[in-house]
Parts: sequence; C-alpha cells; structure tokens
Amino acid sequence: MYRRLARSLQVPAQLRRAAPLSRGYTSRAPRIFAKDLAAMAVPLARQVQEIVHPSQHTQLKKTRAVAQSTAGGDQDLGHALATEAQRQHAETHARLQRLYTETQAGGAQLTRDEYTAFLEGFNETRDMHSSVSVLRDMRAGGAQPGAAQYSMVLKLAADSGYAPAVYEVGEEMRAAGVADEPRNLDAFYNSLLRSLARSGQIEHAYAVYAEMRERKVAAQGVGCAGLVAGLAQIGEIALALDVLRAALAQGTAFGADTYAALLHGAGRCMHHEGYALGYEQLTRVFGMQLPEGDYLAGLDVAARAGDVALAGDIVQRVRAHGLPLDEKHFEPLLAAVVATGQWARAFRVLNMMRGSGFGTTPATLRVVTRQLTVAADVAERAADEAFAALQENQPELAAAADSVTLDAMVAGLARSGCVEAAAGRLDSWYAALGALRTASSYAAVLEGCVHRRNKTVAEQLLARLLDVDALAPSQRVYDAMVRVTLVQPNYEDAFVYLEAMKAHGMVPPWRTMAAMVRRCARVRDVRAQTLLREMRKLGLVVTPALADYAQAFGRNARSEPQGDSSDPATIGDLLGNDAFSV
Repeated sequence: MYRRLARSLQVPAQLRRAAPLSRGYTSRAPRIFAKDLAAMAVPLARQVQEIVHPSQHTQLKKTRAVAQSTAGGDQDLGHALATEAQRQHAETHARLQRLYTETQAGGAQLTRDEYTAFLEGFNETRDMHSSVSVLRDMRAGGAQPGAAQYSMVLKLAADSGYAPAVYEVGEEMRAAGVADEPRNLDAFYNSLLRSLARSGQIEHAYAVYAEMRERKVAAQGVGCAGLVAGLAQIGEIALALDVLRAALAQGTAFGADTYAALLHGAGRCMHHEGYALGYEQLTRVFGMQLPEGDYLAGLDVAARAGDVALAGDIVQRVRAHGLPLDEKHFEPLLAAVVATGQWARAFRVLNMMRGSGFGTTPATLRVVTRQLTVAADVAERAADEAFAALQENQPELAAAADSVTLDAMVAGLARSGCVEAAAGRLDSWYAALGALRTASSYAAVLEGCVHRRNKTVAEQLLARLLDVDALAPSQRVYDAMVRVTLVQPNYEDAFVYLEAMKAHGMVPPWRTMAAMVRRCARVRDVRAQTLLREMRKLGLVVTPALADYAQAFGRNARSEPQGDSSDPATIGDLLGNDAFSV
C-alpha cells in the first residue's frame, strides 16, 4: 500500500525503497509515513515559481482551449488570446497575493530565498506596492535584503514612474544602513531619476541629476534619455544639451526617440544648436526621413541663425523625398543667405524662386527689406553692396533684377531713416537696371517717410509721381500721405488725402481711419464722431474700445457745428465736395 501511495504522490525513489514491503501495520508505520509526507511537501519558493511560471504544457493547453472556443465564431483569435492573457495575469496575481497572505497569517518564518521568490513573483506581476511590503517584512523578519533585492524593487518602481515608492525603498535602505554602499546608491539614484522623468516631474528629475553629479554617481542611459526628452519638451534646450553631452562623454548611447524629442523641442524654441544636433543624428546616423513639419521648423531655425548649409540640406532632402517645393521652403533659405550678407547667393535663390513661379509676395520681399533695415549710418553702404551684387550678376539674374526687388531694397533703406537717400535711389538704381518705377516703388519710400514723419520728402515724392512719371497714385500712396500728414502739428491735409482716396473709389484701411479718430478725439475735434459714422458707412467695424475712446476724449469739443445742431454727415460736408480732386 505504501508503494502505491508513494508512486501516486511521485515520491523520490529512495523514499519508495525505504517504505515497508509487508502489507501489515505496525505501530511505527504511521510515524514514518507522517515524516515522509513532511519531506515530500513542496517548498514555498517552488510554489511561488509554479504560480508565476506555469509549465509549458499548461500554457499550451489553455491556448488550445481559447483557439477551440473561437473556432467558427466571430471573435478574433488575437483579441481572445489577449483577453485570456489579461485574465491569467490577474489570476496569477491573486493566487500569489493569497499565498503570501496565508503564509504571513500562519506565522511562518520565511527565509531570504523565500522572500526573494515573492519579490520576483510580484515583480513579474508588476505589483509595486506588494514588492515594497515584502521588502519591509523581509527586513523586519531578520532576513537582511541585499543589493539584488533592493535593485529589483527599485527597478519596478522606476518602470512604474512612481517616485514615492523609490523614496520609500530609499528609506528602507537608510534604515538598514546600506544606503551609502556604491551599488545601492547607484541603483537608488538612477531609479529615482527614471521614475521622476517618466512621471513628468522634470524639474525634480534635473535636481536629482545635479545631486548625482555632485556625489559622483553615474547616470545610466535610460534615465538620461528620459531627462533629455523631458527637458526638451519643456523648452530647456540648453540643459538638455548639457545632460546629453555629459552622457555621451561617458560612452552612453541614445536612441532615435531621444534625438527626435530634442529636435522637436529645439524646433519649437528656435534653438539652432539643439536642432542641428538632432537633425544630424536622425538623418545621417539613423537614416530617418523626417515629416515635412520638422523640415519646415528646421528651415525657420536655419533662417534665424543664418545657417545656409542646414537650410540648403533641408531643401535638398525635401526635394529628394518628392515633396512639392514652394515659398514656405525657399523663403527660409533666402533669409538664411541674406542674414550672412551673401547677396549674390541670395539673389540666385530669389531668381530660382521667380523661375518656379513664385517669389513676388510681400512675405518674400520682406526678407530683403528686413536685412536692409539697419542703423542709418550703415544702411546706405549695405544697400549699395546689395545693389552692386544684383547689378554685377544681372545677366544671369534676369528674373530677380526687376522693379519688385528694387522696391523691397529702397523700402529697407527708407525704413532705416535714410528717406532722402532712398528717394535718390529711385532714379539711379532703376535707371541702371532699366527697370520701370511704379506706384509701388514710390509707396515703398513713402512708408519710410511715415516712420520718420518726414512730410517734406513725402510731398516731393508725390509731386514726382504725378508730374514726372505721370502715374496714378495707388491706395498705398494715399494711405501713406494720410498717415504722414496726420502726425504733423497741423493735420488738416490728412482729411484732404482721405477724401481724394475715396473720390478714386478706394476704401481707406481700418487702421488709418482709427488713427484719425484717435487723433481728433485727443485734441477735442468734433470730426471724431463724424469719422466714426463714416467708418460705419464704409463697412468698417467700429470697435467698442474705439467708440469709448472717442466718447471719452470728445467731450467739450473745440468747435461746435454752426446752424443745425447735428454733426455733418461726412468729412466732405466739412471740406466741401470740390476741396480736392486729382
């Protein structure tokens, strides 16, 4: 009987040989059988392993059962297997938790290996809080945890991104007197760095990183990667580069995700060095093709920094990827070339844009105007250098050497304060290139007169436009004349030019009408209310702020209308219908 029982319980061979051969019962047989059963009890660590890591036969049996249940049905096999995996994970965690609770309730004194088995089991089920509880019970039960046990719990807490658990493990290490051991210190700091970076607490993570550098604790790659990505995300590109370079000096390698985070953050912050590093690594080291949005951000960064090489490489890659090129790609390249003062190359880029059917929009021309809008003492020299480059290469720049480009150049010179010099260049530059002056050419210089409040030069230019070139003034010309006369002590001529603009069927811009309303209101001019009615008649929006401003400053006007108590309906009623005509 003992042989059959031992064979059914899979007793080892030596125990089966030790069993009595006779079928009779003796007084000693029950005691031997109880001792044998105690020896045959499965160790606790083995029970934990069987719960966490079931046999392959058991896993295959469950997988086959799931496959048979979904055969011929509408349920997807992959979804069914994933659901079964989640159910098994929850069941494994519940069984392991129940086994540990029963063991603790029974008052059994666990060994260090048994505690370690439970730690490994909870680590497999990703139960961070139970792992910390086991570690605490392990130290309270006299089984001193070692570096392996602390590292196991710290890694789980770091992967979970739960920094309080890392701090709690650190307190356990300090209470055990092993916190200052190099291996434990390294595991604690790196786990804390990873958990803070993963949970988005970047400021605290960087503070931990700074403390690690002070205590000569090397930061591992995963923590550094999370810190670099987090710093780049919040716009601290300089700090991200500092962490990245320090880690690279120690031989740490980073993946494409880290450099992509650096590139995106640097692109948002217009940080040239950070974007250039991320771009080089992603395109040349990892061989990646970036989205068009990242290319456009890089073009803006290169334009601001004047990095012609970066802008040119981005344009070439965009073209190689088959993306259509238009102004949004070439304008930053033009700006980068212009920022370095390479006017010959800049005009070649502009000529290429004109050959592709674009490059005449105000946004493109403002790139040239901004570069020539410099201090007045160097503005003329810079403008003459740009014109010399354009004139010298005129045969190969047929599309760029036109009046549109010259308009942008004289506009930059006029905005620098050199309105007299800009007015003179209207004769010399256009004649040298054989370009025709247009109303836009005069308007470019007149807008500079508005900035300098130079009414004298503005009136001379208007006379030359009408008498010499016999051109019809455009809306920009009239608008500039209104604004330049409006800022004079005697602003009556502003109303004359305003009526001339309307007489030619042009609607004044909202900003010009609003400026006239505010000017009249400030000096208690009754025409402020008339201008408001005129704006409504023209379909321009009268904002509550503008109406309140005119009402507040318009009290006690300097003049009252004669005769009828109502205000004139239009400005023409005040000036007379024949006050001005062109």
